[in-house]
Amino acid sequence: MVVTGLDVNRALDQHSPLWVQLQATLNFLPAHAWYALPNGALTFLHARIADYLALPKDHPQRFGTDTGADWDSNLAFLHPDDCEETRRVRSECLRTGCAGQVSFRVRSAEGGYRWFVSCSEPVRAADGTLLYWIGVNLDIEELKKAEFYLAEGQRLAHTGSWAFSPAGFEYWSSELFQIHGLDPRGKAPNKGRVFGPGASGRSGIRRATDSRDVNDPSSIRLHEANCAA
Repeated sequence: MVVTGLDVNRALDQHSPLWVQLQATLNFLPAHAWYALPNGALTFLHARIADYLALPKDHPQRFGTDTGADWDSNLAFLHPDDCEETRRVRSECLRTGCAGQVSFRVRSAEGGYRWFVSCSEPVRAADGTLLYWIGVNLDIEELKKAEFYLAEGQRLAHTGSWAFSPAGFEYWSSELFQIHGLDPRGKAPNKGRVFGPGASGRSGIRRATDSRDVNDPSSIRLHEANCAA
């Protein structure tokens, strides 16, 4: 994101009208929004995040005040299992100056955790100077629950789901990898591995893919079905 027509020195001044306007704008968003300094230090938290974390009403991050904290100081609010990946993604963003996305669980004031997907974007002046990072955290707790129940249902029924397009398989569920004896951490196999010579070619998948012309660009791009062992 590039902002034009700004005096860079004034824009980097946290008391400039830019920051005041930015805070007011972010507080109107229905999602959890924030911004950070060029070095990644989290400086401002949207009112909804601050309330979710039960930050004091006079907490500096409610007002965009730089406290000199390290960029990763707010990892203390995350689930311990999500800190390493979050630190890796954020470090890569700071190193490359590029946008990033990561999912993690955030602890609420009550001690429970909810899943969020966090997207961060660098904001630059016309000359390329990094002014700040702006980010949005979207609550995906219900999506994560749905994914869990789907995966558990497939595990119990020993079925798997998949998505197929003219290019091949775009997605395999974890249980489908198990059915085929493949590592769930890998990518969905290509068509040749499933339907090629010597491949088992599960009949459920074969019937579903044979029922449509997968080489026709006008055909359905995405298809989902179940395949029993």
